[in-house]
Order: sequence, then C-alpha cells, then structure tokens
Amino acid sequence: MAHEVTMPKLSSTMDEGTITLWLKEEGDSVEIGEAIFEVMTDKIAIEVEAYEEGMLLKKYIGDGESAPVNSVIAYIGEAGEIVPETTPSVEIVETEVVISETAGATPEAKTENIATSKIRATPAARRIANEKQINLAEINGSGPKGRIQALDVKNYQSPKTTGKNSHEIESDVEVIAWEGMRKVIADRMSYSKTTIPHVTMQAEVNMIKAKELREQVLPMVEAQTAERISYTEIIMKATMVALKEFPIFNAHGKEDAIYQYSQINLGIAVAVSDGLLVPVIKEANKMGLADLTKQTKELTNKARNGQLTGDDLQGGTFTISSLGRSKVQSFNPIINAPEVAILGVGGMKSIWQMGESEVGPEFVEVPTLNLSLSFDHRVADGAPAAAFLSRIVELLENPLGLLL
Repeated sequence: MAHEVTMPKLSSTMDEGTITLWLKEEGDSVEIGEAIFEVMTDKIAIEVEAYEEGMLLKKYIGDGESAPVNSVIAYIGEAGEIVPETTPSVEIVETEVVISETAGATPEAKTENIATSKIRATPAARRIANEKQINLAEINGSGPKGRIQALDVKNYQSPKTTGKNSHEIESDVEVIAWEGMRKVIADRMSYSKTTIPHVTMQAEVNMIKAKELREQVLPMVEAQTAERISYTEIIMKATMVALKEFPIFNAHGKEDAIYQYSQINLGIAVAVSDGLLVPVIKEANKMGLADLTKQTKELTNKARNGQLTGDDLQGGTFTISSLGRSKVQSFNPIINAPEVAILGVGGMKSIWQMGESEVGPEFVEVPTLNLSLSFDHRVADGAPAAAFLSRIVELLENPLGLLL
C-alpha cells in the first residue's frame, strides 16, 4: 500500500512550506530515516526524513513550489502501485523567475538542478549550490565526515571560471529575488516593524568590573566546558536577573492578550552567510555562566553550519542581538515578534576618564559599550522600560549581583 508524504508542520506559526530542493526523484529508492526533501519554513530550511521505505512513486510539487501543511505532496510505495495523478489538497505557489530585461537573457521555464543529492551536505550548502548551479560532487567538504558546509560552496571556484570574475554581470544591475531565507527575514521584519510600536532606549555601561569578572572566571569556565566565556554570556546573565525583576519584558504580545512567562527562553541572534537566525536557549534562567557559555557556543556553531533543527528556533521569550567586535557602537534592534522586547549590544570601545591610583589622580582607560532596548509600547510604558535597562547596567557595573 502506497504511503502519503505530507508537508510537515515544523513550527507553531507555519501555515505552508516551500520545497527548496528534492533530494529524491520519482523512481528512486527510499529508506526509513533518509532525507527526501528540504523545506523552507517560516524560519529555516530543514531536511525532512522518510517514515516509510520503498520507492518514491509520485511528487506533486517541485523545487520552489509551496503547499499547505498536512497536504499530500508525494507518495512512497512499491514499484507499480497506482497513485493519484493529482492531489486536490495541494495549493501550488510558483516561484517567479525575475530576469533583467537589459541582460539580454532568454527566460527559461525551469533552471536545471545540478546539486547532487547523494553527497553529504548541509541544507544551506545544497541551497547555495542549487542557486549557483554548482555540482556538489566537485567540492571537498570541511565538515564532520566530509560533509559540505555552506562556506565550502561559497568559496568554491570552478576550473572553468578560475581567473574570471564570478560575479560579473552583463549590465549595471543585478536582480536578486525575494526568496528563501531572505524572503522569510524580510516578511518577519516588515510584520514586526509595521504592527508593533517600537520605542528604543539606550544606555552606556562601564565594563571595568565585568571585564575583571570575565578574567577571573574564564579559566574555570574553560576547564569545565572547553569554551571561552565572552562578554555576551555575562550580558545574558545580567539580562535574565533583570527579567526576573521586570517579568513584563519576558512575554509575548498577542492579539487576545499579553502572555507573561516565568521561564526565560533566551534567543541569541546569529549572523549566518545568507541571513540571520535566532536559536533559543531553553530555560536559560536556570543556568550559570558555564552552562550559558556552552549552550551559546553550541547553538552558534550549529547555526553557522546549517545544523539547527526546528526545535532550536522555537519558544523564545526574549532576544539579545550583539554586534560583537563591530565598530558600530549602537543600533535600534527590531523586536522578534511575538516577543515584546529585544536587547541590542553594540561594539565595545575604550574611553579615558580621571581616576584614582596609589600615586594620586590619573587618567585611566575604561572599556564601555552601549545597550539598546527596543520594546513594545503597547505592552510596557517608558518608566518600567527605563528601570529594566538601568537594572541591566547596574548588574554589569556591579556583577557580584549576578551571584545572588
């Protein structure tokens, strides 16, 4: 008996999924647990595995086409089994191919997909290879067991194009379609910015004592986790202590009500090669600096290697977006809806201030950074938001409060 393959619901907000790449063709054999297609949800591209074994008898949608969740998109069964020619439950949305009129190119109904499905590669690597028409079989993977990573594909130069400008175009304009992760990010940012009344407050932090704390705990954290603690984890800890005192900012603002949570699921914005992902550290409020460091590094590495699962991206109640070592000192972050607030962390800088030493007054170098809190003005007013941000600053300037 032929078995239905349906479009999976991979997140609570997912209404439909887009097939970015079929890893099996009609007539191919399929084993249980073997990846058969890659789907772009409202957050990330994920490989979907087969629950049945047999032959892929029929596909009802192709690469770049979408279908509602739980609708039938394919059948797996025995060779020769009869399956419907069409499925009435599938609502197909074609992906438009935009071609510059000045480029002199001839439109094609479909672009040949030469990304090899038999090769070990991350979803991001397969997607980039498909977009750039690169044969994965020609690439040596740098990941575990030779798995091809997104960076491997981006750095690949075909022997045919070596010495040429691989980005050369025939006119002075390059048309980049709104698709894949870029479209998801565009839709979510537009929704957040147009439906949530953002207000952003900024504060400067004297990081001298936070720097001293990091120097003290760094060898202990490294011995316990084999990872080096960064200022990000210290800021995360200070934020969670402050959230316990101002729980209204650890919430979701929905149409029917404000949902305030006691458990803090902390999202960490991670820049990846083709966009931005926000993996979530679940129950982060129960973690010390060592566990926070370990979890942050693990999720960051998974994000950059295209290994995040749907669960890694679900359930966030508050997000931190850090620019790390950037020269940019402050910015206005956009709220990760339906959350009600996000903390932006600028790049650290040094200023000179008059201080005291054993020999008297002297100028001392002080590391500082700017924090930017964007919050939903429907949920909270300016006074509690200012108090919340001020509390984070106090904890960073007197980090012994993190131990209480």
